[in-house]
Amino acid sequence: MEARRLMGEVKGGRALLLAVAFFFFCFTMTGDGLVRAEDSYSGAEASWLVNMKLFSRSAHGALSCEACHGLMDDKPGGHPILGSKMSLRKGPTERYDYSRCKICHKESYAQYIKGIHAEALKKEKTDPKLLNLSVEKRAPTCGHCHSSHYDEGGVSRLDAGRRMTEVCGGCHQDQMVTYLNGFHGKTAVNLGDTSSAYCSDCHGAHACVSLKPPEAALPACLRCHPKADLSFAKFVNHPTAPDGKEKVDKEKAIRVAVIRIVTVVMSVIVLLVVVFFYGHSFLWILRELHEKLRRH
Repeated sequence: MEARRLMGEVKGGRALLLAVAFFFFCFTMTGDGLVRAEDSYSGAEASWLVNMKLFSRSAHGALSCEACHGLMDDKPGGHPILGSKMSLRKGPTERYDYSRCKICHKESYAQYIKGIHAEALKKEKTDPKLLNLSVEKRAPTCGHCHSSHYDEGGVSRLDAGRRMTEVCGGCHQDQMVTYLNGFHGKTAVNLGDTSSAYCSDCHGAHACVSLKPPEAALPACLRCHPKADLSFAKFVNHPTAPDGKEKVDKEKAIRVAVIRIVTVVMSVIVLLVVVFFYGHSFLWILRELHEKLRRH
């Protein structure tokens, strides 16, 4: 009977260990292994060569090349022709005239034109200091976020949200990390809860508005939190450090510092609690084994 009771305690300890391990797996992982959804997307940078098999399965697979590209001539936005003066050093994403997208996507294009990405694109064309920016630092167009040749249509909200997290994170790395470490990212991306928020649920899919002022963030919060007010909208969803490119928000800096201090303190407390209880259980098992061996 004594041996059975001892084995039961050991099995109970193993079950508790597995439960704690599962908890930490779900709520402490950054989600890097789950962000990448298995799809036919070939990468953020387009190529002059198109895989027609994958293209045929895409949302644009039923369209002809001319429907989007027009005549394949050597005019701006056209296809480079051997022997012409056009250079291949500029990639197709940079050369394509994405105003053509509004032929079929009028509403999406109208939202993009009003958004912060289009505003940054205008500055690049008018400010001489921004003309020689590298490809990675240029304002995104449709082709930087969508693969017109390979993106499939009718994907689920979960697959679209996970891919969106990866695409947005390509330029907003710090924001992606803080999103995945927060409640929204853990439940939406890691656990697949489609009722939780993805990037576009707060910032918009094409307008991509900034939500730094609480007054701008409040309408986004109210979509899921009907009782939200301005104090609720001041919650820092992206506790990122200032990068030196923008004016430092002192209030946010203080909040970020408090969040990081609380995170460290709570992590230490959790670690101490886990070590204490597992240490206690281990010593208790040793005591039971000692008592059993002493009797025999």
